[in-house]
Amino acid sequence: MRIREPLPRTIAENHCREPLKELTLITMQDVKPPLSVQLFLRVVIYFGLCLLCTVRLVTSANAADQPNIVWIISEDNSIHYLDHFFRGGARAPHIEALAKEGLTFNHAFSNAPVCSVARTTLITGCYGPRIGTQYHRRYAMAAMPEGLQMFPAYLRDAGYYTTNNSKKDYNAVEGRGVWDASSGTASWRNRSRSDQPFFHMQSHPQSHEGTLHFKQDSYELETTSHDPTEIQLADYHPDTKLFRYTHARYLDRMLDIDAIVQNTVEQLTHDGLLEDTFIFYFGDHGGVLPRSKGYIYESGLHVPLVIRVPKNFKHLAPVADGTRLDGFVSFIDFGPTVLHLAGVDVPNQVDGKPFLGRDIAEDVINQRQETFGYADRFDEKYDFIRSIRRGKYQYIRNYQPYLPDGLNNNYRYKNLAYSEWRSLFQEGQLEGPPSQFFSAKPVEMLFDCELDPHQVVNLATNPQYQQELLELRQRLQVMVKALPDLSFYPESYLTTHAMKNPVEFGKQHQQEISELVDIADLTFISFQSAKPKLDAALSSSNAMKRYWAAMTCAAIGKEAAELATAVEPLLEDPVLMVRVRAAEFLGRIGVINPQPTLIEVVNTTTNSVEATEALNAVVWFKDFFKEQYAVRRSDFHPKSDGADIAARLNYINGIPYPPKSPKTKKRKNKKANDS
Repeated sequence: MRIREPLPRTIAENHCREPLKELTLITMQDVKPPLSVQLFLRVVIYFGLCLLCTVRLVTSANAADQPNIVWIISEDNSIHYLDHFFRGGARAPHIEALAKEGLTFNHAFSNAPVCSVARTTLITGCYGPRIGTQYHRRYAMAAMPEGLQMFPAYLRDAGYYTTNNSKKDYNAVEGRGVWDASSGTASWRNRSRSDQPFFHMQSHPQSHEGTLHFKQDSYELETTSHDPTEIQLADYHPDTKLFRYTHARYLDRMLDIDAIVQNTVEQLTHDGLLEDTFIFYFGDHGGVLPRSKGYIYESGLHVPLVIRVPKNFKHLAPVADGTRLDGFVSFIDFGPTVLHLAGVDVPNQVDGKPFLGRDIAEDVINQRQETFGYADRFDEKYDFIRSIRRGKYQYIRNYQPYLPDGLNNNYRYKNLAYSEWRSLFQEGQLEGPPSQFFSAKPVEMLFDCELDPHQVVNLATNPQYQQELLELRQRLQVMVKALPDLSFYPESYLTTHAMKNPVEFGKQHQQEISELVDIADLTFISFQSAKPKLDAALSSSNAMKRYWAAMTCAAIGKEAAELATAVEPLLEDPVLMVRVRAAEFLGRIGVINPQPTLIEVVNTTTNSVEATEALNAVVWFKDFFKEQYAVRRSDFHPKSDGADIAARLNYINGIPYPPKSPKTKKRKNKKANDS
C-alpha cells in the first residue's frame, strides 16, 4: 500500500511514544487482571504498535521511490518555434515556468522526423531501422523484439497506473498490458486508488502540421497574434508574405500549447500531486513549416525538452532548478529514463539509456554528445537518409542523393507555403539556399549547427573539415552495420521476409547487410577505383547486390555512364526492384526513357509496396526532368491498390486531393489517415 501523506503528528505520537497510557485507558477501567498479565499485554501491544509505525515508515519510503510522471507532447514542433530555445520563437511563459522549476535540455532529439516512426521509437526505446519500424505508416506491423514489451508495461508490473490520451501511431505490435487506459478520456484521475503512482502521456494536435493547411481566404482574412513582418525566416525559405504569415500563424499555435501546459499543471496542483510528479514537456519531432517535418535536418529532429522536477523528488535530479544541460538525449532514452526514475529495471534489449534518476550526475549527462537519426518513407514519398549529430556537427548520409527534398508528397503540399515554394522553383525565381530544396542532394553533408543553425552551408567539401567529415562518416558506417540497418533491403522485401521477427532477420543477415553498405559506400572513392567492384556487383547472383550496385551508379550519376551497358540487362531482372533501380540510373544519365520500365512494374506487380516504390521514381522523373519523361494517368492500370498508390496516381492525374468517397479502397494493413 502506497501512502503519500504522513500520519498526523498527534496520532503518530500517541501510537509510538505513549502506548502504555493508551493501554491503561482501554484495558484498566473496570477489570484489573493480575499484574503479570497486565505487563504482558503492555509489552505485546507496545511492540505491535512499534511494528505498525515501522511498516508505515517503510511504506512511505517506498512511495518516495515512485514518483508520478506526466508527458505533455506537442505534435510537430522543433526548438525553432519557442523563444526559450531559439531566437525568434514564441514566448511561452508556462513552459518557461516549468524550466525555472526543473531542467532544460538544450540537445534533445527525436531519432526520426515524422510521427509514427518517432512515437514507435519513444514507446520501444529502440532504433527503428534495427527493429523494422522505420517507415512512416507501416505496410506490415513489426513484431516487438523477442522478450521486450513497450515500456509502460513494465511500469504497470511495478504497480503504476498507465494512461495514454490518446495518440499511439505505433509501427510495432503493441501487445497486452501496456496501458490501463488509452482514449480521449484517459487520465490519472480515473485510477481506483489515490495513492497509486501513475504514468500519464498526453499528445496535443493543436500544433500539428494540419493546423497550417488553411485556405487562401483564411490567409487573406485571418490575422495572427504574431506580426508577420517581424518574423525571422529560416535561411532556406523564400522571403514572401505567405511564408511570413505561415510562420507567424504557427507561432500562435505555440501559445495554444503553452495554455495546455498551464492547464495540466493546474490539474496536478488541484489534485495535490504537483510536488510528487515529474512533468516532461517535449515535441514529438520537428516541424512544421516546409523542410522540417519529414526531413532529417535539425528542423526535423531537434525538439524542445523541459522537465519540471517535483520538490519531493529532487534527489532524483542532479542539479538545481533552472539549469540548462548540454548533454545529448534522444527518444530511445526517454522510456528508459522513466523506468529508472520509477526504480524499475531497464530491459537490456533497448538501445537507450536513462538520463535522470539515482546515480546519474550532471557531468555524466553532459558527456553524452551523440545522437543517431533516420528517415525513410513518409507516406508515398521514399528516401533513405541517415545522420549522426556529434557535438556541434551534424553529418548526413544521403543513400539516394538524386532524389530532391522537394519531391512531391501530397500531404506536405496541402500547405500553401509549400505550393508557393514549388511554383517559385518552376518559374525560375529561386536562387541561393531557397533553391536547394528542389535540387539533387550531395552524397554526404556536414553542417556546423552552431554557426549555421539552418544548415545551408555544406562543409563536406571544405578541406578544413575533412577530419570531422571522415570521423563521422566512419562512425555512421559502423552504426548501420552494427544495428544492423534493415533499410538496406527495400521495404517491399522486408514486408514479405522480415516482419514476423525483424531483429532475428537482421542478425541472420548482418554479414550481407555489411556487404551492401560497402557497395553503397563506393561513392566515397574515385569512380575508376569503384568501377570493377560495381561491375562485379551488377552481375552478382545476389539480387540485393545487383540492387545496390544499380542504386550506387544512380548516386554517382553521369560519371558512372561507362557502366550503362552493364546496367541495361537489369531492366529485365527477375527482381522488379532491381529493374526500378536500373531505370533510375539509366534515366538519370539520359540513356533511356525510364518510364516504360517503371510503368510496367506498377502495372504488373501484385505487391502494393513495390508499386509505391516504383511510383516514387515515376514522379521524380515526371517533375524534375523538364517534361522529358512525361506520363499520364491513363498509362497506369495497377493490379495492386492502396492509399499511397492512389496518392501518386491522383497527383499524376492533377487532382492530388480528390473528394473523399466511402468506396475508396484503403491500403491493406496500413492506415490511410493523414500524417
